[in-house]
Amino acid sequence: MQITHQLDGDDAAATIHIEGLKQNLTILHITDSHMVVGDERDPEASEHIDRFSQLFEERTPGNVPPHEIFEQTIDNSLQGIDAAALTGDIIHFPAHAAIEKIARGVEALSVPTLYTLGNHDWHFPHLPWSDETRAAYYPRFHGLTDPNPACQALDIGGARLIALDNSNYQVSAEQVDFLRAQLDGPLPCLLFVHIPIWIESLAPAVIEQWQAPIMMATQDGWTDEQRERWKVPNNRDSTEACLALLKDGPCDNLAGIFCGHVHFPHIDAFRPGRYQYVTKPGFAGGYRLIHLKPTS
Repeated sequence: MQITHQLDGDDAAATIHIEGLKQNLTILHITDSHMVVGDERDPEASEHIDRFSQLFEERTPGNVPPHEIFEQTIDNSLQGIDAAALTGDIIHFPAHAAIEKIARGVEALSVPTLYTLGNHDWHFPHLPWSDETRAAYYPRFHGLTDPNPACQALDIGGARLIALDNSNYQVSAEQVDFLRAQLDGPLPCLLFVHIPIWIESLAPAVIEQWQAPIMMATQDGWTDEQRERWKVPNNRDSTEACLALLKDGPCDNLAGIFCGHVHFPHIDAFRPGRYQYVTKPGFAGGYRLIHLKPTS
């Protein structure tokens, strides 16, 4: 499948020309809005709201609450999109009121939408950061995701959108099998995850920003102290298998990977002719419009 990326340095767009695509498609990508919202239904969150609200308002355009930036992005995107993908950390912790804020935004878009979780979506600051905590809060997101938030797919206009939850820096063998199955077909595919996959040329910018290589399947750069602080274990065999599939395996119909997490935009190839797009965080006014176009 012939796929060509139109690389023009625009952090708010991606244009991909795809052989055999039958129509133009535009997909809205939002990530890392970090909305800090809660109410009496989550009293344990109240002590965190003021602190994290102030933290992110200092980083938003105009120093407004992140939920206002999210609403503005939604309002400005109501025309001309065919689907949307939200790749996690849209909220800073899983309060009921925050999840309802996402749901209202998704409803306003009125297009098919994929939602995959980030590491903050499911984690309250007072709880352990663990797979058990994530599993305990998965049910709160079932109105936004498939019954299994770990693996999702959506076909739209002759293209397939795939979402994997890699918010613990790992993917399971079941997720890799799901990805292979989705890619084993004629449709061009886009993969949406929260945490970027490790690309050697992305690593220096990530380490400069975070003093740690906070990517999925990082091949080097971690210290034991950093792993403990970030709660990132050594790569599972399944995570290594996923990286191998994406970089060298049979997935020529995978047009691109779209993600967030590191809070800056970046574009780079994960294999020849195929690119990973890290989107600017939503709290900073970021989003990306993904334009898929038939090869002329």
